[in-house]
Amino acid sequence: MPFRLEKLLSLRQKEEEALKNELSKIRAEIRKLEEEIEQVNNSKKITEEQLRSGVQTGAQVAFLIYLVQMYDEHLKKLKLKLSNIRKMEEETLRAYLEKRTERRSFEKLKERYVRAQLLEADRKERKIIDEVALQKYIKSLEGR
Repeated sequence: MPFRLEKLLSLRQKEEEALKNELSKIRAEIRKLEEEIEQVNNSKKITEEQLRSGVQTGAQVAFLIYLVQMYDEHLKKLKLKLSNIRKMEEETLRAYLEKRTERRSFEKLKERYVRAQLLEADRKERKIIDEVALQKYIKSLEGR
């Protein structure tokens, strides 16, 4: 008799795998955003160094100040986006861990079921062997 919860086990495995894939996509997006934040920070630092050098005209200084402000705004947006994606990562990780726990529970149930089936088959086999041995013994007694 097959394991009656096999379909649920299979479903949990598929759900777990889907969440695992989603988690990896989210983590890849986080890495990408972190790299972008680093690049924007580097560009901002270069612009600030140009401002400190003091060799620019008034219009150039105004433009560099404007650029620094734009970098700051862009960094705020990127950090907010990163924060939101990290929340998504936490939620997805929590769901993934939940599904993994469910799958493991079903696998343990299946292992117990298989073990019980093997024990039952062994018990039946021993019963048959005992009956055959008993019949042979009775026939040998009758043969005397």
